[in-house]
Amino acid sequence: MSLGQVRARGRKKEDADRRSRELLDRVGLADQAAKYPAQLSVAGSSVWPSPGPSRWNPKAMLFDERTSALDPGLVSVALEVMRQLAREGMTMVVVSHEMGFARSAANPMVFMHDGRIVEDRTPDEFFTRPNTDRAKDFLSRIPKH
Repeated sequence: MSLGQVRARGRKKEDADRRSRELLDRVGLADQAAKYPAQLSVAGSSVWPSPGPSRWNPKAMLFDERTSALDPGLVSVALEVMRQLAREGMTMVVVSHEMGFARSAANPMVFMHDGRIVEDRTPDEFFTRPNTDRAKDFLSRIPKH
């Protein structure tokens, strides 16, 4: 379960196993701890960020449409994990069309069009008083539930 942490990070097996269990519990997969990676669902593994050199205690995380290929039941799990990371002070760059999530977790809110930053404001300012026609047009197309 935590071989990578032991070999790559030099952690003690007990510490690595504890951290692995914490992370699995965080994304609702604690009951999968005894399984090998090949036995896990690809969709389930998509809830948590992809492996990287500092994956257990990163300074920043990048998410590019992290929920786009998830089963609808896992989208809320993934977004809640990301919200929790934001509350804990994790620096994240998130590319997302999940506007409800962006409004609740972004700080600041950066809106891009054609590779350029069009708006760089607080989420409240962006969603209630966008400055540009492009942002106004985009926001007018978000379905109201």
